[in-house]
Amino acid sequence: MAMRGKAVVLSGGGNGGAAWMVGIVSGLQAHGTDLGGADLIVGTSAGARVGAQLATGALGQAVSLYRSGIPPVELHATLPQWAAAAMSIIAQAADQQDAARAVAQMAPVGQQLASGPDRRRQVAAQLPVHQWPQQRLLIVAVDADSGQRVVFDASSGVNLVDAVTASGALPGLYPLVVIGDRRYADGGAYSLCSADLASGHDVVIVISPVALNDYLRARLDREIAALGDARVHVVTADELSLAAIGPNAASVETMPAALDAGLAQAGQEINALAAIWHR
Repeated sequence: MAMRGKAVVLSGGGNGGAAWMVGIVSGLQAHGTDLGGADLIVGTSAGARVGAQLATGALGQAVSLYRSGIPPVELHATLPQWAAAAMSIIAQAADQQDAARAVAQMAPVGQQLASGPDRRRQVAAQLPVHQWPQQRLLIVAVDADSGQRVVFDASSGVNLVDAVTASGALPGLYPLVVIGDRRYADGGAYSLCSADLASGHDVVIVISPVALNDYLRARLDREIAALGDARVHVVTADELSLAAIGPNAASVETMPAALDAGLAQAGQEINALAAIWHR
């Protein structure tokens, strides 16, 4: 396959992680490296929200939104509690698709799931533009009944807000999202990043607010290997950024601090990233 163009991959990471990614992408832009010029943007969960903001030219509005804070949705468990439950399920799965199906169908981690309508309103409020952009944007979700990865784009016939909400429908915390006759769960149930979807591009930037444990690092390494000869640069949250995001990235309370941490970390990342992006 002939390699061409640049791709940006934005991972899951909760509300705090979304704010951090907006901060770092905005900070890189201020330093002269605009990832919004990518030929492809791939977004999963929190990354789907940020990817849509970036692709629709609404990054500046997102900065203002996350600095002032977004309306909370009542959750009945924390993200670390969810992660512990999910890893227990994954450990018993036969393969990646089986793990995704089992995670997608997991029972509520707390007493009950959050409100579906409240969650959709929260996601919609984070998307100043509700129409698919002309730029190529891939939004990753999981078919809850089969465990297959599903990729929404402008040709899918699915509303952008619905696609982004489905991509962030973390099972066990939020209700699954019904589109047509199918139920969809968070794309992170299949993969935190889905970096392999950037295949065919010769420069790939992966941005994740998550501290990659051995399991997540091995998964990402396999996806990067699938990119062949592409020049790949991975940016993850540093210690100060992780502290700003906090242990429960699903919370909206740390979003302003996470945003500022991302802006600050951009200054440390710019030289290495720009050397690849502008090559």
